[in-house]
Amino acid sequence: MSSTFLSYAVCRCTIAFIWFYHGLVPKLLYLHEDELAMSMATGLSRAGAEQLAIIGGAFEIGMSVAVLLFWRQRWPLLLTAVAMFGLLVFVAMFQPVLLGAAFNPVTTNIAVMALSVVGLHLQRLVVSHNV
Repeated sequence: MSSTFLSYAVCRCTIAFIWFYHGLVPKLLYLHEDELAMSMATGLSRAGAEQLAIIGGAFEIGMSVAVLLFWRQRWPLLLTAVAMFGLLVFVAMFQPVLLGAAFNPVTTNIAVMALSVVGLHLQRLVVSHNV
């Protein structure tokens, strides 16, 4: 196994894990108050925020699957990078208090964006060399 392929696999699998974990744990298994607060800050009722969290959790688990299933395609990594930026802007606009919390969206989203960019670079090498 080449070091390029190993690095690519680490990027893809880590991104997939993060999507999966953030969809399952704070949204579907243990609906976290921060998840609800972000949605309710936009004007949604608690019930609406709970529904949105379930939909969001399902979407995030779907993204996890897409990142792994479409291994040689760029769009899951591009969508991940764009989504992380958009979600960070969303938090900054509607729940800026979360930006100063421990394990906050700034560090998480920027790290996932960086992994996506590295994965996109490595994807070209892996596909062009059939690694």
